[in-house]
Amino acid sequence: MQKKIKVLLAYDHEIPLGGVSKSYKEAIIDPTNELIKLADDIGVKVNLFTDILCADFFKRNGELSFYDQYKNQLQETLRLGHDVQLHIHPHWIDSVFKDQLYKPSNSFKLADFKDKAYPNNIEGIVENSIKQLNEICLSTKADYKCIAYRAGGFNMWPETNAILAALFNNGIRIDSSIPKGLFFKSNFSTVDFRNMPEQCNWFISPQGDLNKPSQNGIWEVPIATINAGLWTNIVHGYRKVKYKERAFSTGKTIHSGKTKIIDKLRFVLSVRMLGFDLHTLSSDDLMRILNKNIKEYSSEKEIVLSTVSHPKNMGAYSRMVMKEFVDKARRKYGDAIDFPIFSSVYQNMIKTTA
Repeated sequence: MQKKIKVLLAYDHEIPLGGVSKSYKEAIIDPTNELIKLADDIGVKVNLFTDILCADFFKRNGELSFYDQYKNQLQETLRLGHDVQLHIHPHWIDSVFKDQLYKPSNSFKLADFKDKAYPNNIEGIVENSIKQLNEICLSTKADYKCIAYRAGGFNMWPETNAILAALFNNGIRIDSSIPKGLFFKSNFSTVDFRNMPEQCNWFISPQGDLNKPSQNGIWEVPIATINAGLWTNIVHGYRKVKYKERAFSTGKTIHSGKTKIIDKLRFVLSVRMLGFDLHTLSSDDLMRILNKNIKEYSSEKEIVLSTVSHPKNMGAYSRMVMKEFVDKARRKYGDAIDFPIFSSVYQNMIKTTA
């Protein structure tokens, strides 16, 4: 039987989280429109993990022009057959809006809200986020369900059990927050995915740990990665300077906090993720990541992997690399590879487990 390879082209749909240096239209609407156009041109579906609390923040502060553009973009994305799922950056709960500008808070992860009163605790934030996303999407797609999640900043710690329980209790059945092997640590957060299960996909119990497979619960679709050693970083540094004109950004990134030198080294020497943001990566580099994962899981009949990218960081070079990557993957793997949406993966899960 031919192996089935599913690669979910997933994008964190968000404005620059540390402050916008351009208009909101330039920061999120236009680059996302370019992404959707490219996807339609090359015949693939994309998945937007959308930062719904961002929209809520601007709506609460009377910035309806942004909220309306945001809502219309999600609805058009669904009309075109793509998917929209949940991404939470909880700092929007207590960020400040003044003089048409916003100042992000330091509450970077859901765990920072564990002791808050409902609805600003973990359960309330998840519940309210899904409710708002459903309201936007159901008006366009009557059978829409918010069933997939990606953690802002990959932050699933601490309070992992509380986060998993809140997600599961509110209908989340797929997670795509785990780039295996990634390590990052600052005074704001710790992300450590260095000890994950050997299989490609696994169920995470709402009462269990991320790295302990369960019989049921939330199904993990990991972000494909490859180990990054010293040579990888030398090449990255060289290309970062040589090809700096390829870089694209619509504003500052979110604060990362103070990071010790040893932790910075652990981060850069951990992994590279499959995605289209970095102007130092070519389509051949991305194919190496894909090939490595397919080989690693060669004993499994089906593997389901995700990418991670951000429209706010995707200019002409990123879109070219995305097109080349899809073309090369199709040529190499033919009918074995598919680029589906999370909603269809979920429907298939229901059929196979029924």
